[in-house]
Amino acid sequence: MHRNLKKAPLVLPLPLLILTLGVAACGGTSATTNAPANEVDMGAANFIQTSRTITAGDSIHFVAEQGGATHVLCIGKDGGCDAGATGPQDLTGQGFTIQPGESHDVQFDKAGVYHITCPIHPSMNLVVTVR
Repeated sequence: MHRNLKKAPLVLPLPLLILTLGVAACGGTSATTNAPANEVDMGAANFIQTSRTITAGDSIHFVAEQGGATHVLCIGKDGGCDAGATGPQDLTGQGFTIQPGESHDVQFDKAGVYHITCPIHPSMNLVVTVR
């Protein structure tokens, strides 16, 4: 029995370590869980939030992570800008460029569903629903 008591202190810290690491990993990034409803954060090649719903007249606040990549945002899908699309001027045509560490606000005045993409990173797709 004396021998089992010596092993007990070594066995207990391992489950506590696993639990602690698991809880820390579940925390995620603040950009994912704590971003305001009108904010869209961008990683190196993705939108962290892939959809947002706002009211007509509100703006989406685009944030490119520091040390990330350059993005070009436009109305379109899968990396293709829709040249004939209507919507906020900043997103029509070839859209606008946002550099790492920068942010940019885009106001959506009309109700509708807007698909936004990045030609540099074709898998970046965002849906903005304006009510």
